[in-house]
Amino acid sequence: MADDWQQDWQQTINVIGQDFSGGLQSTAIDEIEKSSVRRFLEAVELDCPLHYDADVARQHGYRNILAPVSGISQTWIDTALWRPGLGSRYPSNHPHVDVPREPVAEAPKPPAPPTTVGFATDIEIEYFEPPVVGDRLTVRGRKLISCTPRETRVGRGAFTVWEREVVNQNGERVALLRNGGYAYIPFESEPTSEERPRPAKAAPAHNPDEDDLIAIRNVTPSAPAAIDWSTQRCYEDVNVGDEIDPITVNLTIARLVIEAGGNRDFNQIHHNTPVSKATGAPEMYANNVFIQSWWERAVREYIGLGGRFKKTGPFRMRVFNTVGEAAVTTGKVTKKWQENGENLVEIEVQTTTSVGVTVGPGPVLVALPSRG
Repeated sequence: MADDWQQDWQQTINVIGQDFSGGLQSTAIDEIEKSSVRRFLEAVELDCPLHYDADVARQHGYRNILAPVSGISQTWIDTALWRPGLGSRYPSNHPHVDVPREPVAEAPKPPAPPTTVGFATDIEIEYFEPPVVGDRLTVRGRKLISCTPRETRVGRGAFTVWEREVVNQNGERVALLRNGGYAYIPFESEPTSEERPRPAKAAPAHNPDEDDLIAIRNVTPSAPAAIDWSTQRCYEDVNVGDEIDPITVNLTIARLVIEAGGNRDFNQIHHNTPVSKATGAPEMYANNVFIQSWWERAVREYIGLGGRFKKTGPFRMRVFNTVGEAAVTTGKVTKKWQENGENLVEIEVQTTTSVGVTVGPGPVLVALPSRG
């Protein structure tokens, strides 16, 4: 017989499949712009011509310059921090005060037992019409997909998954976003959970002297990556077990600041050490959109200009990717098959740092052209 706390979640399970958006929609403040795509890619350093050259993009079946799919969940649906008619977003001069968001109408909530703590767990994105320069995206719907009561090391609660739809200005479906989370009441003593992103060990403290600071301000850029975009990997070239070339992203403060500007995630936990430590993290750390872009770059360099992204995830954030680490993203082919005229390949991707696997492993589904 189930415990009472599990029975309390039955009211939530009963409404699985219902939409709780209240009909509210959110449209991006701007169209996707060429300059925005370029700034988004500065931090991840992906030089794929589909994202820079409209002629190349059109030759491969896109309506215009292709926007990175890793920006769909946040960057290309951004509603702006400020616009004419709003009050100041900076009402205090405290150095660590956050930027308040504009109040929005609150959507209805499903029936559920009370919880006091929660955190994000999984991300899954299914892609349809590719977003391109000139598109203006809208998010609509908020459907409850699943609810699974579970006792974990941190407490008792439930894992839920919510689905939202992203459409373009023509009403065409661009993506389905599925975000998982765990809401719970913690035990009196809350140990670290394997379900929750774990704090990574902070890098040893370093107090650079003046000469050291001068040296690190005069580093020499590395040689450009030797990616030959004129060659195309086809379905027949792929075998289960093949490994994709790894990419390494050095997580410096400067890079985290640059990527915040590019992907519009200005949450201070990602570029402000005191704020991130106040939340229990060991240091500032990379946000999930930046991590998605690592996965996109690693896979794009493998599938070439003719490959198309079909789906990313679900994947789980396991450990914070903190500043001072070198995040290495790797992957290998786990499955290939043909369905509905498409040549599909599934690649299992993961990211590791000095503390081990931080994100994933999780699948990325792509379609490749055929030599036939």
